[in-house]
Amino acid sequence: MNLRIPLAAAAAALCLAAVGPVSAQAPAADPLPDGPGKDVVVRVCTACHDATQFAYARFTPDEWDNEIAKMQSAGAEMTAEDQTAISAYLSKNFPKAAPAAPGDAKGPSGR
Repeated sequence: MNLRIPLAAAAAALCLAAVGPVSAQAPAADPLPDGPGKDVVVRVCTACHDATQFAYARFTPDEWDNEIAKMQSAGAEMTAEDQTAISAYLSKNFPKAAPAAPGDAKGPSGR
């Protein structure tokens, strides 16, 4: 009885074993919540950035305006209306958290 496996069959078996079963993957969740201005953010901002690059940032409205101004100086094309919509959308959906108040339960005196 000859137990040798042809080289091509062995190589194919190893490749399939290494890869494992192929399964469909769900697309990544959209990090941008629906709302007014999302379409402008998608059109203007995602022309150069993946949404995850800015969707997890947290800024004050003034800081968002500064970020938008930096993007304009880097070549982002937008109208004044686009700029207003982007700022409002990002400020509403990705605000900077308020600092903890002194004596907060999580602080040293709050035990």
